[in-house]
Amino acid sequence: MRILVTGGTGQLGSVVVERLRAAGEEVRVLSRRAGPDVVPGDLRTGRGVDSAVAGVDVVVHCATDFFGRETDFARTLVEAARWAGVPHLVYVSIVGVDRVPLGYYRAKLETEEFLASSGLPYTIQRATQFHALVRTLFAGASRLPVLPVPRLSFQPVDVRDVAGRL
Repeated sequence: MRILVTGGTGQLGSVVVERLRAAGEEVRVLSRRAGPDVVPGDLRTGRGVDSAVAGVDVVVHCATDFFGRETDFARTLVEAARWAGVPHLVYVSIVGVDRVPLGYYRAKLETEEFLASSGLPYTIQRATQFHALVRTLFAGASRLPVLPVPRLSFQPVDVRDVAGRL
């Protein structure tokens, strides 16, 4: 099976790539960052996406965008997938996107709905936030003279567990 991992040099994508290669899978990585075995491409502009998707059976879409362009990225990917012969798309989303009124979550939900209506075979894997997010929040707040303790419930997950599931 030939598998493309978008965002394959990122926090989740790099672990997914590592696990797939360890399992003997043929893996291609799409990333804006240069690196070994990376197909350079950009979901924002579409540059390189067609060639990255060509000939793959599955696309594991780990690339993300914190500025509300999730669906635009998915649209670029879906167009390339249609052209390439309709591989199965696996999309990483977040538990609670249908209940939490944050812009990033709304963009994830919109992307889920877009993929469901795309006509392509797809799987949506929802995960809770990664441990790294909690660490980042507290690290940023630690620069303040007083550490605020937000009234938030977290049930973080290790990125390796999500990668294993994918």
